[in-house]
Amino acid sequence: METINCIKTRRSRRLFLDKEIEKDKINKILECAIASPSSIDCQPWHFVIVKEQKEKRELAKLKTEDNQKHILTAPISIVVCVDMNKSPKRYIEDGVTATQNILLIAHDLGLGSVYVTGFNPLDESITEKIRNILSIPKNVIPITILPIGYIDDAEKLKNKKPLNLNNIIHYNRW
Repeated sequence: METINCIKTRRSRRLFLDKEIEKDKINKILECAIASPSSIDCQPWHFVIVKEQKEKRELAKLKTEDNQKHILTAPISIVVCVDMNKSPKRYIEDGVTATQNILLIAHDLGLGSVYVTGFNPLDESITEKIRNILSIPKNVIPITILPIGYIDDAEKLKNKKPLNLNNIIHYNRW
């Protein structure tokens, strides 16, 4: 898929088919994740591929009701994590750049995905609970949870707002 088309047509998908994702597609997703930029090229990422229902249920309990269903029904969730020893100051950005690459390549491969936060700077207990569920070491912080799967075409998608350059573009100054 052409890059511009991929970016413009990607949408958050929350309904998934009960169909396993092929290992080669998961590998392509991870290859693209580690190709993302990072602060001073520190490449601090770790990825936890969650397939088992037990872990899915525990992660889903931490999220609001509207986020629980897609964590439970997606064949996998990729938890994007960052080693804070490698990226002590830019760990959020480093995790989010990898997240964006995952969202785009999933779409390019014919899969759907949705961005679910795994990190909450105002509630560190969520981070600790995710660490405990997935046995993540203390120096590694979960940034996002990305349910991924083959999409259910019955899902109604929101349209993006039309581009109105007069409202969002500012040159030189606001």
